Amino acid sequence: MRLSELGEDFFLKELARRFPTAGEHVVLGIGDDAAILDPPSGERVLLTTDSLVEDVHFSRKWMPPRFLGRKAVAVNVSDIAAMGGEPLGALLSLTVSPESEVEALWQLVEGVDERARELGMSLVGGNLASSPGGMVVDVTVAGATVRKRALMRSGAKPGDGLYLSGKIGASATGLKLLEQGAALAPGGGFLVPEGLREGPIPLAEACIRAHLDPEPRISLGRALNGKRIATACIDVSDGLALDLHRLCRASGVGARIEEASLPLSPGLLAWERAWKRDPVLAAVSGGEDYELLFASRSEDKVERLRGRLDLPITRIGEMTEEEGVALVGRDGQVRPLSPLGWNHFGKQAV
Repeated sequence: MRLSELGEDFFLKELARRFPTAGEHVVLGIGDDAAILDPPSGERVLLTTDSLVEDVHFSRKWMPPRFLGRKAVAVNVSDIAAMGGEPLGALLSLTVSPESEVEALWQLVEGVDERARELGMSLVGGNLASSPGGMVVDVTVAGATVRKRALMRSGAKPGDGLYLSGKIGASATGLKLLEQGAALAPGGGFLVPEGLREGPIPLAEACIRAHLDPEPRISLGRALNGKRIATACIDVSDGLALDLHRLCRASGVGARIEEASLPLSPGLLAWERAWKRDPVLAAVSGGEDYELLFASRSEDKVERLRGRLDLPITRIGEMTEEEGVALVGRDGQVRPLSPLGWNHFGKQAV
């Protein structure tokens, strides 16, 4: 059935029935003119929003609806994590063609609801609108500060260590594989086109899943904030190089990072070498890793946190007085690192 046959009112009524709102901070969820949230006493509210636009951020050729819903939530919660906050509730705004298949829309909303609950909140409302063109999935997440504090991009000082969670580059590699015809099979497993079968196939599926279903670092952000470990923080959404420049600009400092210390994804390394491309350039400019990049004055506290969370956290360099970002190569040469990464309108603002 198509959405034009079902109608907006019936779809929204059915949505409220299928996805009942729950959560200790939700007073009123889906079904009224607005949701009502009750933040923890004394805390400030964090708000973030992001859009996934068809043929800009995703293609329906390779993005299953359920994963589209899951990713739309995760990329927003990553912003809450970067500020050391706690997610409270999510709004979903869908702009779709009247000819959209209703079952695919239900799968998308199921992905939103599923990921929201995994991350400790609920889908509390949203909007449905008609589009003459492609689909737009817009999610807004409300969060709350912890102990009335929030991490920001500003605050780093010269001499602070620079740290990065997890590994980078898998998502960008996954996107390249998807664009070349690789796909997750509907019933599970991995579909490999002829042109990719000579590559390092065992590492391909993990890269694709990193792109389709990222993991926001909520626990890490909360710990960095609550224990006052980080002086500044940003999530790596548009590429390490570009997001590091943004953190430096906000803090009024520079940075120097070591190529040998960058925690590169095994999948990125294997596939970029198979494609005869530079894995470091791909890793620092690829984006959509959703890891946390942060500055800290206490290496001991970061070390203890690493063990407690069982999460890789790598020191990749330090903040400097000199403006700009420098990359120290494996050969010892120091080169400027440009703000490479994803930008919607072509020209970098940093």
